[in-house]
Amino acid sequence: MKICNLNDSMKTASKELQKLRSMAEKSLNKTAELQQVLAQIEATLSRAETCQVLQKKNMETN
Repeated sequence: MKICNLNDSMKTASKELQKLRSMAEKSLNKTAELQQVLAQIEATLSRAETCQVLQKKNMETN
């Protein structure tokens, strides 16, 4: 009987580890997605700042 219980315990532990691994992978994917979105926001802000600088320069030269 103990062998069967041990096998069941190992199967349960294996399923739990798979579940935890899946959760960890999803978390990493979300982190990567978040970093990508933040990079896009930074690029947009950088372009906006560049446009403002160019507009000021154009106003000064006119």
